[in-house]
Amino acid sequence: MGLTLYQFNAFDMDGRASYLWEHGEYVTGVIDGQGRSNFYTLHGYFVEVELFDEGDAIAAVISFHEGERYERMVRSVNLDHL
Repeated sequence: MGLTLYQFNAFDMDGRASYLWEHGEYVTGVIDGQGRSNFYTLHGYFVEVELFDEGDAIAAVISFHEGERYERMVRSVNLDHL
């Protein structure tokens, strides 16, 4: 049993990133008008890792179930690779 979304959110950004690298599964990456992000699945919810425009530094690690982030992630999944 992994962390719930609420337990995951209780970590600081470095803690969320570390836990995600250890336990998350990559879904897709996005570069669009909203920025650069990588999306992961983790224990029944999703996590967006927002990257700064330059380099590979992490700007934010945000968990979610649904909403705009979910729609953005789903639109970017390349079904040809499944």
